[in-house]
Amino acid sequence: MRWAVEYESPGGEVGLCLFRADSLYEALEYLDTMRHNGHKQVFNLNQLEESSIDELYRLYPRVSPHKDMVSGGGSLNRKVVQCYDNITER
Repeated sequence: MRWAVEYESPGGEVGLCLFRADSLYEALEYLDTMRHNGHKQVFNLNQLEESSIDELYRLYPRVSPHKDMVSGGGSLNRKVVQCYDNITER
């Protein structure tokens, strides 16, 4: 399963992390690892059904370059800055 979560880095940058985990339990373990590695906040976890850009824009409208087309508006200050294919620490 693919997952996405928003986070705040130690430097204050807010981003979107994409990763793969076999279950919700493993996804939550990965969030704990992110917190342990210094991310101040880890929030808004979603399982991706389609794994498409449209789905990411729908779930995280603040990262959409087409913010007027996505309900809820958005801010281009939020960036997709990291992508993880697998959970590497357990």
